[in-house]
Amino acid sequence: MKVTVNFGETRVVVPCKDSWMVRDLIDQATQRFKKIVEQDGEFLVRTHHVEYVEGGILDPDDMLTDLVEDKEK
Repeated sequence: MKVTVNFGETRVVVPCKDSWMVRDLIDQATQRFKKIVEQDGEFLVRTHHVEYVEGGILDPDDMLTDLVEDKEK
């Protein structure tokens, strides 16, 4: 499964494992985003929450497969 995560106008695609929690998606997406922005210097990146494009915040303790489908944003 792949999920697209938006950080403002920057989007990162994260391949996800079936056993992942939302917290794992947050960690991986943040790491990938940091790789992109650190090319322009050092930045502090802190992800406060993840939400659906249509709205609704995902709980970090939930199983990712219970909440999102392949290629979801």
